[in-house]
Amino acid sequence: MKIFEKNKEITKHDLILFIKSYKLDFDSVKKLLASIKKHNIDNIPVYLSVNDNDFEYFKNNLAFDYVLLKDSVVVPCTITDPWRYQQVIKSSMHRLNICKNYLAIDSDSVFITDFYIKDFIYKDSIPYTVMHESKSYLEAMEQINRDSSTVFFKEATLETRKLLAINDTERIWDYGPSPYIWSTKVWSEIAIFLQKKGFTFETFLMEISKKTSPSENAIYGEFLRVNKTIEIVPIGPLFKVYHYKEQYQLEKKNHNIDVLKKIYLGVIFQSNWRKKSFFSFLKWNK
Repeated sequence: MKIFEKNKEITKHDLILFIKSYKLDFDSVKKLLASIKKHNIDNIPVYLSVNDNDFEYFKNNLAFDYVLLKDSVVVPCTITDPWRYQQVIKSSMHRLNICKNYLAIDSDSVFITDFYIKDFIYKDSIPYTVMHESKSYLEAMEQINRDSSTVFFKEATLETRKLLAINDTERIWDYGPSPYIWSTKVWSEIAIFLQKKGFTFETFLMEISKKTSPSENAIYGEFLRVNKTIEIVPIGPLFKVYHYKEQYQLEKKNHNIDVLKKIYLGVIFQSNWRKKSFFSFLKWNK
């Protein structure tokens, strides 16, 4: 483990893995880092950003090959709501100027198979863009009695379009789920665009919040789709994500780890229900 020192960073990586975490997710991030150690064949650098108050705890209790930094080093943030706060941190890595692209990974993720730079980078430092219609997810939502027309990514995308003044009739694309492959060049241009409109990324999130829950990946995807900052090479989800307990209960009888690793690089169990299912599901990692 290394401590990030902003003034001493001189290497600009083509790609890094960027994890945003905090103390309550400590056990989960240990699992994630163990899976990275096992499957990171190209030794892609790993950066872990944590809440300032949790920094010493991570520093003293987590021994893996990664670079540790405080959230405030990435960007100062006044938002206290954890959901929006972590979006601000993850979207601001371009400010550090340490990489051209990064894979933004949540703590509740785990890799289940070997991965390489080529899984995330198309060519010439151009990353793939997660961009699809999410039809299998929408079908699953209907099967667990959730309205697929009002799912989170659709509402977030439509509100983002309004605020970005995107007036078209494009399909509603899903630019997730996590993890996201992001270009720092795109985020830098988004920051410049928002500044001209009188926003910081933080205040822009709060503007979206007046209507619906904001989504940083919708902001990235919609801006990129219209402005074409980089070449768009779309791909589907990198990880299998179980958003709801009901979804997991619906699908688990047809899935096992050997099947999933043929299709996905990893698995995510979201929300508070995940931990018991998460650790029992991943018996292969014991």
